[in-house]
Amino acid sequence: MTLHVKRDDLIHPTVQGNKWRKLHRTLARLQREGVPGVVSFGGAFSNSLHALAHAGPLFQLQTAAILRGVAADFRNPTLAEALRQGMRLFPVPKTEYDQKLESPVVQAIVAQFPGFAIVPEGGATAEGLEGCADIAQEIRAEFPDIPSERLFVAVPAGTGCTAAGVLAGLAGFGTVLVFPAAAYGVSPGSIAQMLAEAGYPPRQNLHFFTEFIRGKFAQPPADILAFARQFEQEKGIRLDPFYTSRMMYGLDQLEQSGFFPPDAVVVAVHTGGLQGWKGLGEDE
Repeated sequence: MTLHVKRDDLIHPTVQGNKWRKLHRTLARLQREGVPGVVSFGGAFSNSLHALAHAGPLFQLQTAAILRGVAADFRNPTLAEALRQGMRLFPVPKTEYDQKLESPVVQAIVAQFPGFAIVPEGGATAEGLEGCADIAQEIRAEFPDIPSERLFVAVPAGTGCTAAGVLAGLAGFGTVLVFPAAAYGVSPGSIAQMLAEAGYPPRQNLHFFTEFIRGKFAQPPADILAFARQFEQEKGIRLDPFYTSRMMYGLDQLEQSGFFPPDAVVVAVHTGGLQGWKGLGEDE
């Protein structure tokens, strides 16, 4: 097995990784259409809201966010940075947040921003999926001579939009390894639904690994964080603490268990999110 890391964490200086992939098509279209801004959703340490807060001004769009939970601390590094970028923040109870646009509380907030577009949590839209399909096409172009049975593309998952995009872009070629970062919000079924809603055929070349979630999303276990630090020391590549750390740890465990054929070529997609370290009290 040989391992390659696709460094999407380097794709943009402030809008890292799959967040740029998922946002740039949508925001460019909204700018062309003269839309004044966007409203989105996320948690208090959301990589997507952090990215949207930076991306909005690049496309001359105002930004606002509905936050999951009324205890959100505006002084935390993620939200403090979003505020500095001009994002308006509105914490709501989790019960209202889970209802999204069906909640009267959320509806009242959205009504304060007439003409604004709604960007779903994590940027999970058909345009976002198409942006993530580019990841797969770039990988195919980088490894044009590798047969399908040897190519494995690994992606972490929050909403599953990136995984769906990679499946769409590979168009049945290779195998996609999906490593969810939490025990909720994404499943093989939800990924299949995203593909269908974006007009792509179903794909079966997918393995879904939940055994590496290990604990609560925002509290990665010590051995996974230790693995991430060792990986950075040995490879010179910093992983984020919630998504890519779990993915790379999982790939290491799979290799040790003999999951991969000896001639496998594994491409792990680094989806950015390095600002997550600040939430653990460490520098980005």
